[in-house]
Amino acid sequence: MLGWLYALLTVLLTVQHYLKGPDSHNNYLIFARSFFNLLDEKNLYLPYPKYYFDLYLYSPTFALFMGPLAMLPTWLGLFLWNALNNAVLYFAGRRLFPDDNRRQALYLLLILVDVLTALHNSQANCLLTGLILWTYINLQNRRPGWAGLCLALAAFIKVYGIALGLLFLFYPGFWRNALWAAFWLVALALAPLLVVSGSALQMMYQGWYAVVSQKATGIQLSLMGVLQSWFDFPLRLRGLVQAVGLSILVLPALLYRRAWAEADYRRLYLASLLIFVVIFNQMAESPTFIIAVAGFMLWFLYYRRSTALGWPLFYLAFALTSLSATDLLPHAVRNAYFDVYKLKAVPMIVAWLFIQQQLLLYPRWRERLFQATKAPQVAPG
Repeated sequence: MLGWLYALLTVLLTVQHYLKGPDSHNNYLIFARSFFNLLDEKNLYLPYPKYYFDLYLYSPTFALFMGPLAMLPTWLGLFLWNALNNAVLYFAGRRLFPDDNRRQALYLLLILVDVLTALHNSQANCLLTGLILWTYINLQNRRPGWAGLCLALAAFIKVYGIALGLLFLFYPGFWRNALWAAFWLVALALAPLLVVSGSALQMMYQGWYAVVSQKATGIQLSLMGVLQSWFDFPLRLRGLVQAVGLSILVLPALLYRRAWAEADYRRLYLASLLIFVVIFNQMAESPTFIIAVAGFMLWFLYYRRSTALGWPLFYLAFALTSLSATDLLPHAVRNAYFDVYKLKAVPMIVAWLFIQQQLLLYPRWRERLFQATKAPQVAPG
């Protein structure tokens, strides 16, 4: 039933945004046109107002992979693009909870609002979320080649996807697994050479670096944005905040190597990593939060019974993060408070700090986390 719901919503959203005109599916037009710019050996990262507004921000490899969709009529390419995003995430959600149909269904329902927010923008965030989850799933199933491919695909969609490499630490055969990831990263980096010259590809990668660096000067829905809007935190110190956050993320992995083999530790780390790549991404936008919400809901469904904060965190996340992008929130309130104070990011920041605290103090939490996974999933109260 949920599969049909996801499919129906994909069709309805595609029809809606196609009929509203090019401005409503501009992101897809950017992605599709990038393939033809690649074939013409143009700089992918310059404005092309004849075809779309804004800039292309993804890799040359991503532009190459958009080819099969770009050559189709726009309505069909847009539908298949949205379907791909939804399918990769949907089936990852199914496989994330093996032999637990109830958690599978709950997970897919709890992330649905954020899935729709991402699809409304025709961006790649659902696809990226699914690839992160598939990396974890393939590592769990001892399929390092597939895990490496998913990691590489994620990295060539958004650079911060490379953070997935931290997951490889927790599985046997690290060097073999890492070599698979390195192989796919190199292979995909060079894949555009199938259609462009070496000098053109070098120019494109230089352009990618330049446009990402330029975009990184802004502040949107992130921890740095909250600090800046609430406390007038100096923007020049945003790199320091990210460095501190990365240190806190990595520290538990260094402290508890014996815990790497434990399922609860791996799940906690995956949840933390999914939230981390959003709240420490200074340019995170509203559709990006499907990644963080996917991590939080994974934690919630497994570990909300480990703490009395489980349900309060859920209500906070659902109200401020998920529903804030919908029409249920009056535009006047969004403009006056949510946009100004970056409130959408706040629940994910609080959730990440709590999850990270469970990782940092993992020996104290181990038994409570284990018992929480065995508790029946029932309604609050």
